[in-house]
Amino acid sequence: MIECSIVPRVIISPRKENRTMPHRKSGWPYQFRRAWAFPRDVEGFLQRLLISPSLHVMCGSSKIGDVRVDLVTRADVRADAFKLPFRDAAFASVLTDPPWHLPYHMRPRLARELARVLRPRGRLVLNAPWSLRLKGILELVEVFWSPAPTWRNCPLVMIYRKVA
Repeated sequence: MIECSIVPRVIISPRKENRTMPHRKSGWPYQFRRAWAFPRDVEGFLQRLLISPSLHVMCGSSKIGDVRVDLVTRADVRADAFKLPFRDAAFASVLTDPPWHLPYHMRPRLARELARVLRPRGRLVLNAPWSLRLKGILELVEVFWSPAPTWRNCPLVMIYRKVA
């Protein structure tokens, strides 16, 4: 097992002008702002997990992946993670580091969209303190974790394989 220090790259905060006003593209009432970046050793670890062609969704300032997608930062493609502009089964691997406080009801929607662009038997790499469950579509293969400071989320990197 490889231990590494993994930290989230984006945090979310409610919009100040109107908390009920949805994001103009995704409809989600939060805005993203840059907070952290992966340490170099973690980026190297994650890069080794990817199979080309790879997609990095919610990439922030990271340079990992053949195609990088983010809604806010400069990336190869500026797009909403819930409506990716790629054909079905376009990538052999997908890496994502979603906001750790992503609302529960949005997690299955994100998982379905990531699975849609993933090839059969492709690899999904998720960095989050929560897991995805899509029975018959994604199966959990491996989990890497790093101890967190007291009372903090425990960083997890989960590897899923697309079944169907």
